[in-house]
Amino acid sequence: MAEWNTSVVVPAYNAAWCIRDVVRSVQSQTREDWEMILVDDGSTDDTWAVMQELSAGDERIRPLHFDNGGTPVAINRGLKVARGQWLAVVGADDQWYPSMLERCMEFLAAHPGLSIVYTPMVPVTRDNEVIEGHSKPCHRGWLTEKLFQSIFIHDSSAIFHRRVYETCGGFDEAMRVGSGHEFWLRVSTKFEFGLIDEPLAQRTWTPTSLTRSNRSRGRQFKTDMLNRFYCEQGGKDILEAGPALRRLSHVSYKAGRLLLAEGDPRQARRYLAKAVKYRPTHLRAWAAIIAATVAGLFTGKKKSP
Repeated sequence: MAEWNTSVVVPAYNAAWCIRDVVRSVQSQTREDWEMILVDDGSTDDTWAVMQELSAGDERIRPLHFDNGGTPVAINRGLKVARGQWLAVVGADDQWYPSMLERCMEFLAAHPGLSIVYTPMVPVTRDNEVIEGHSKPCHRGWLTEKLFQSIFIHDSSAIFHRRVYETCGGFDEAMRVGSGHEFWLRVSTKFEFGLIDEPLAQRTWTPTSLTRSNRSRGRQFKTDMLNRFYCEQGGKDILEAGPALRRLSHVSYKAGRLLLAEGDPRQARRYLAKAVKYRPTHLRAWAAIIAATVAGLFTGKKKSP
């Protein structure tokens, strides 16, 4: 059996339109000691057929097919069978630049105390046009405080040692949205991050990535995840209380406002109540609670027989 230095896990659902590009981007790496695990998460298009086609003739590529379980489930399925000492998770609609793997391995060899390195990612359209204004500053070192405030590490731009996975576990399978943020935040409590401050990968933004329903759902998952991390998973012992509570109030307010705009005042009030719990002087949250209460009264009347 061949020895692979790096295992690249690619979870995919209905990705026939883009899976060839991500595979070719890894095949084009200047460093060749990798294996790629393509995980078809129960696609209903031609993803599985394309994966089988791409793996023919390249022993480094292993396609796997499962019933649909969601992205974090697919990632974990790939990680469980990975054979490399170094691991990477690359989105099916993302791509590596040719020097990504070589540059990261060189960096890690020069910094033997680190178990993770990542780079910025360039956001592009499906036509490969760069999208301005959607990149965030990146940071190095111990990042729990910064990752609690903002997610700036993208799964596809990071390479991490197997010890990270063995120490922290895989991706949270209950989080169908935002599992990467939760994973890196959890990892940040145990491991320091290295940074190559130069984009070596790109991520594709599609129109469906920006829909209102996805944003609302994402806000709810993010709020619940940050609340759980702070209140139940030791965040209180790690984070400075003032900024952390302001962050929790802010994301709760945003989730509540989106739910109110979508016509769900009951759920909106639940998140808005958290916003004022964490920050009692949040006047806009108090105003939104009143609006949600009034909307709830009218909604209740409409539902009455």
